[in-house]
Amino acid sequence: MMVGCFMLLLVLVSLSGFAAAADYLIGKGDVLEVSVWGVPEMSRSVTVRPDGKITLPAVGDVLADRATPAELSKTISQKMKEYIKQPIVTVSVEQIINNRVYITGGDVSRVFDLAKETTLLKLLSELGDLSMVDLRRAYLSRNNEKINTDFYSLYFDGDMSQDIILQAEDIIFIPSNRLNLVYVMGAVTTPQNLQFYEGMKVMDAILAAGGFTEFAKEGSVFVIGKDKVKRQIDLKQVTRGKDISANVALKPGDYVIVEESIF
Repeated sequence: MMVGCFMLLLVLVSLSGFAAAADYLIGKGDVLEVSVWGVPEMSRSVTVRPDGKITLPAVGDVLADRATPAELSKTISQKMKEYIKQPIVTVSVEQIINNRVYITGGDVSRVFDLAKETTLLKLLSELGDLSMVDLRRAYLSRNNEKINTDFYSLYFDGDMSQDIILQAEDIIFIPSNRLNLVYVMGAVTTPQNLQFYEGMKVMDAILAAGGFTEFAKEGSVFVIGKDKVKRQIDLKQVTRGKDISANVALKPGDYVIVEESIF
C-alpha cells in the first residue's frame, strides 16, 4: 500500500514538473519554494541571486537562472543523491521578480512579467489599440543590441518570419506616431490629423480631409514645417489640371492650412 502511494506521488510530482517546464523560465531575483519530500529540514524558500544561483543545505550553490522548475528539480535531485537515497524534489515559483520585458516610448509604457514563453506578436496583441504608435520605427533591444525584426510587417501584414520569442530584460521601444502626422486645418470639410506616408502631397492631405469648402481660397494655402518656415502655395492651377508643380510633397509634422475667403 505504501509503495502504491509512493509511486502515485512520484507520478504527480513528475506531471506537475512537466507543466511548470512548459510555462516558465526562472529569472534572477525570483523567489522559489524548494520542497524535498519526507525531508523537511532540506526544504526552504530561496531567492535567485544576481549571479543566477541559489544556495541549499548540504548541496551548496545551484544554478537556477534560465532553467525551468522541472529542470531545476532534476538538478537538485541529482546533487542530493549523495545524502538522500531517492530524493523527490519539487520547485515552484512563489514570486516573479526579474523575468520582465520593458515597453517604453511615447504613448506606451508598461512592464510585463514573462510567466510563460511569450512571442513578440502575443505581447503586441495584449497592448490593445496601437493606432497612436509608429510600429515602423519600433524596435527591440536585447543586451544593448537591436534585434532585427519588423514590427509593422509582423502585426499588420502577418509576416510570422518577423516573430521572435521574448527574453527576460528585453526592452521594446514603440514610439508615438504624433511626430509622424500631418495636420490639415482651415477651410477644408473635415479638419483633422492624418498619418503621414511616403510620397504624400498637399492635395492628398486636403482631399483626405474632405476637400476644399465652398469658401476656401485655393490660391492661398500655407504649409508650415517643423522649422516653422511658412510657405504659401497656389493650388488653383493644380485643381484645374494646368500646373501640378505647386502640389508639393509633405513631410512628417507639416501643417497644411487653407485660408477662408471673407466673401
